[in-house]
This record gives sequence, C-alpha cells and structure tokens, in this order.
Amino acid sequence: MSLRTARPATSRVVAALVAVVLPPVLLAGVLAEPAAAGSRPPDDVAHLPPVDAPVVDPFRPPATPFGPGNRGLTYDLPPGTPVRATADGLVVFAGVVAGTRHVTVLHADGLRTSYSFLADVSVRRGQQVAQGDVMGTGGIGFHLGARDGDAYLDPAGLFDPRIVDVRLVPHAEPLPPTDAGLLREHAALRELVEAQRPGLLRRMWSTAVEHAAPLVGRYADVVLATWHTWEEIQPLSVVENVVRTVVRHLRQRCTPASVAAPPPADERVALLVGGLGSTSDEASIDQVDVDALGYDRADVLRYRYGGGRVPADGLHPALADVTAAPYGAVDTLDDLEARARELADLVQQVAAARPGLPVDLYAHSMGGLVVRAALLELEGRPGGLEALGEVVTLGTPHSGADLATMAVLTEQSHGPHVAMVRDAFDVEVDPHSTAVRQMAESSAFIDRLRAEGIPEGVSFRTVGARGDLVVTADKTDVAGHPSAITEAAGPGAHAALPGSSATTRELQLALAGLPPACQSLFDAVGDAVVPELVAGATDGAALAMFASA
Repeated sequence: MSLRTARPATSRVVAALVAVVLPPVLLAGVLAEPAAAGSRPPDDVAHLPPVDAPVVDPFRPPATPFGPGNRGLTYDLPPGTPVRATADGLVVFAGVVAGTRHVTVLHADGLRTSYSFLADVSVRRGQQVAQGDVMGTGGIGFHLGARDGDAYLDPAGLFDPRIVDVRLVPHAEPLPPTDAGLLREHAALRELVEAQRPGLLRRMWSTAVEHAAPLVGRYADVVLATWHTWEEIQPLSVVENVVRTVVRHLRQRCTPASVAAPPPADERVALLVGGLGSTSDEASIDQVDVDALGYDRADVLRYRYGGGRVPADGLHPALADVTAAPYGAVDTLDDLEARARELADLVQQVAAARPGLPVDLYAHSMGGLVVRAALLELEGRPGGLEALGEVVTLGTPHSGADLATMAVLTEQSHGPHVAMVRDAFDVEVDPHSTAVRQMAESSAFIDRLRAEGIPEGVSFRTVGARGDLVVTADKTDVAGHPSAITEAAGPGAHAALPGSSATTRELQLALAGLPPACQSLFDAVGDAVVPELVAGATDGAALAMFASA
C-alpha cells in the first residue's frame, strides 16, 4: 500500500505534529558530521545506481549537522521511473514523512540507503529485497542517501570502484529494528526532508512553470512561500470544513422531532456486520435495537469474518442452514476486499433462504467499509443488488481513519504505544495488518471506494457521532447520500453508537424512507469544528504515545 502526497486536512495535522512531538534531544543526535566524500563500504557489498538518470545536485556536505547542503544525490528523472535497490538488504522503513514518501534499506555492510521523494512505494517494512528490486517510482526531486550510523556519505562512492576503500565498522542493528530504531529513522528522514525542501520546492515550481503560461512566473515567490508553509495553515482547513458542512446542512432534507417514524409494514431480514476487533461473541453492532426496529429475532443474523454467519439460536430454519462458525478479533485484520466477497456471498445466501424479504444491512465502523466493497461486488453479479433493502453504516471511516493513518505513518511494531491507543479508544490498532493499512486515509482501498461511490439504486445512508474519538464525524458521510450526526461524545462514543437512542431513531427513519432527523445550525457548525479539534487531539495523543514508547 502506498500513501499519496496529497492528503486530507487532518493528515496534514499529523505531518505537522510529527515535527513538534519528536523529542528535540532525539533530533539533535540524528545527524553527525558527514563522512568524507571518498568513503565507501567494504567490498563484500556491491552497489549499483538506483536509476539510469543524470545527477542534478551532487553530494554537498553541510558545514554543521543542521546546516544547508545536499546529504545525498538528487536525480533528474521523468515521473513514474522505477527506482531500484542499490544492493540486497532489509527494508527498515517504508512510508510517509512530512507528506513525502521514503524507503530505507539496511544492507549487510551496516550501511543504510534511503530513497526519498518517491511518487509511489511498492515495498513494505520487514521485506527482504534484492539488488535491482523496485522500491517504488520516482517523483520530482528523487533523492538517494547513504548513511553509516548517523553519518551521511557520498552515495557516488558506492558506485565508483576508483575511489579508495575506507573500511567501515558494521553497526549492530536488532532485526527487525526496535521501536527506538524506527523512531530514529523517522527523525533522520524528517531532517533530510527539511534540508531538501527549498530545493525540492524550486524544482517542483520550475516543472510547473514549464507547463504553464509564462505569466505565472511572476508569482513564483508568492507561491513558493505559500507552498513552504501550507502545512502550517490549519485554520484554513477548519473554515473550509465549516462552510462545506453548513452548506450540506442547509441542502439536506430532514425530519422534525415531532414526526414519528411508522414501523415497517412487511417482514425484513437484518444482517449485521461488526467492525475491527469484533468477535463472534462480542461486537458493538449487536447493540442495534432490532426489536424497536420491528424485526423478528428469527430473521436477525451477523456476518462472520472468514465467511458465513456467527452461531446464533432461534434463527428461522432456512437461515439456520447457512454455514456458521465462531471467529476471533485476529480474523478482522485481514484483507477487506476478501471480506467483502464473503459478505456478498452471505447476502445472496440469505436472499435465497428468505426469498421476497428485503435484506437490510447494518454495519459498524470498519464493517461499513466491508459493506461498501460488498456493494461493488454485488453490483457485478447478476441480480446481486436486487435483494437489498436499507443499507446503513454507523461510525464508518468512509474517508479513512486517523488512527489507521497514524499507524501507517509511524510504521511501528506492536509496541506499548499501540496498546495504549487500543486501551484508550477500545479499538485494536495493528499497523502490520492489511485491514488497518486499507483504512488509512490515502490507501488504494479508500481511494477505490471514493471513486466508485455507491451503486445506483441502493438506499444508503450514514450515521456518525459528533464527539467520536475513533472515527471523527466528518469522515462518516458519503457524498450524495443522507447522513446523520448524533450527540454521542467521549472515549466510549464509538462503541456505544449502534445502541444509542439517537441511532435507533435514525434507523427507524431510514426504514420508513424519511430523511435524517433535523438539527440546528449551531449543531451543523459543531459537526465541522468538533471533528477537527478531536482529530488534532487524537493525532497529538497518538504521537505523544509514539514518542514516549
């Protein structure tokens, strides 16, 4: 999975907070005096250039650890050019730092090579790579770095056999790298980004000017200054979000509190989908008040991560024949695309078992993303969508989850800070899992759902909680479909959302074909401002845990 450079506003908060939270004492020790340009590693590791392209900015060692200079080689290459490993090694970092993509490889000689300002990353941390394997694709200002411990070397010395060897002592690095080692790597890459930023911005601006009217050139200084500080201008994103939310509030039809939702006139089947960390014995989605919604308990069942349904007593005989088995929390960490196919299979089995009855889908948190992908799967099957009734997601991160983004950005192992996040927000956060990576704000999976949208003809709506600390309310809606925001707030709001009385009211309105409940203009503004504040606080708390782990 790769993360795009252009990220949502809250992700820019993450990038900005990294620079603030990382301890100054750690940053101060990242860079030492660069080694002389003639240094090269032992003969037992042979390196080759990562690309066949000219170097536009050679190694220029800074006079001081934090001074100006070029701590590697900057290449001029067309966007999309494959970038290859200079030698065999272990990927010890693959991710985003300050909005830019990087890969670091640890080689047998103790040297690290870094591949920075990539357009795309095609490897992941912990992967063994061979010389020539593709690390990703190059972007504007692609940079190759080489480090011996904290000392930056001239990467050209890796490829030129005429340079006199200087034997370096390999550095003992625990494999896989420890949390402290990964934090140090992240800090080193951030320092490199900051050192390269002015030159990178100039190259990006030059590239843009080449393809724009010459008139644009006169604004170069203004644009560069704005670009350099763009990530720091967070109030603009808040204002933009307020305007967008208020406009949506004014345009969306709503149901006054005085209007009672009539119960469904016909029999229906309720198919529930739990979220990340749920099990066959416990899931927040089980709190949905199916009695108040008018369902017969015999027609209520829950999807099992791994295929089929979870075991339940008293089901209608036809539904009881559907394959059932227990599942554990670890089963929710696998590929969501595969889970979506399983859910699509279950929908079709239920429809065949109870012909003529609408199948309503209710999903909580990550389960809503599984539903979204299952809708696309059903759309491609003959008659796949015909059996569906109402589809409602509760607290689902349709725009990606901040905590998932944080997990991917930090690229940390399952350490103490992960346990702290899990305990604080009652959610399992495993940065190594496929599901968590897919929930990150700029994952290919989220991009696909955003691009494909909801299939035509599906009655779809969303419910979020204004003070949800796990999935902020601004990430729970889907453009073009009814959305409701409830008053729930606090660390337990996310888990409690399915069972709240406000959610029950919204589900009753959905079954009756009525718009979401009306809310005040003040609440609409709060729906924009509160998520920004919660997202910033959540990112800061997660980063603090990360830095102190």
